Amino acid sequence: MFTALLVDDEPLANARMRELLAAHPEIDVIGVAGGLDVARAFLKTRSPDVVFLDVEMPGGSGLDLLASVPDATQVVFVTARKKYAVQAFQVAALDYLVKPVDPERLADTVARISNHVASGRGQTENTSPLADNDELDADQAASATALGLDDAVSAPLADTPTSGVVTVGDICWIESLRNFTRVALKGPPRLVLFRRRLSEWDKVLPDGPFARVGRSYLVQLAMMEQIEWKSREQTLVTFVEGAEPLTLGRLPATRLREILSGEA
Repeated sequence: MFTALLVDDEPLANARMRELLAAHPEIDVIGVAGGLDVARAFLKTRSPDVVFLDVEMPGGSGLDLLASVPDATQVVFVTARKKYAVQAFQVAALDYLVKPVDPERLADTVARISNHVASGRGQTENTSPLADNDELDADQAASATALGLDDAVSAPLADTPTSGVVTVGDICWIESLRNFTRVALKGPPRLVLFRRRLSEWDKVLPDGPFARVGRSYLVQLAMMEQIEWKSREQTLVTFVEGAEPLTLGRLPATRLREILSGEA
């Protein structure tokens, strides 16, 4: 048996998915979330084997939840739009389902999940390409100590077979999306999705200017313009030149406080 969390802002969609999954006794639905904040709170205390995740949600995208999903947890995107299929596989989702979900198609997905679980829960984190602990290859490792803020760094883009080149000093923050990363750049401000793990960026970027803030974020400290402690669970960080702001949860925000106060 394996466990599942359902995340969809439509109550009827969650109810329908629960109904469909009832036909598969090997699945135990241990949680239902109607929004991203509820899902994040759930994932802080539980680690389901799979998350059935809607893509389009109020206040954000299902992609925004990926940083909170444990490495050993599989993700199945559930969407009303087929166009998100490519995006789902770009962030290494196990599968995607198009609404209204077809029972036979769901059965294929359940079989795929069962195969992953049967292969060993403990092995998934160590052997899956989603794990964020891979070492750099020899060329990357050799150049890791040579980068400064004025240097350019190349990384493979998520949506094309080519690479993108960015100036190190233009990077405001980087968010882990498992084996992909979302990079916020200044001037002109933009978000770029790269096919590179956060651990690889961590080894390439210079120490000092960049700080690891929790498990899922790298931040260039000098680029921060304002920090707004909105609540115990949410901190908003804004950056220079209109770069995309970053919302941090309680643990990474605490880490940021420690770094800024010199306690780290």
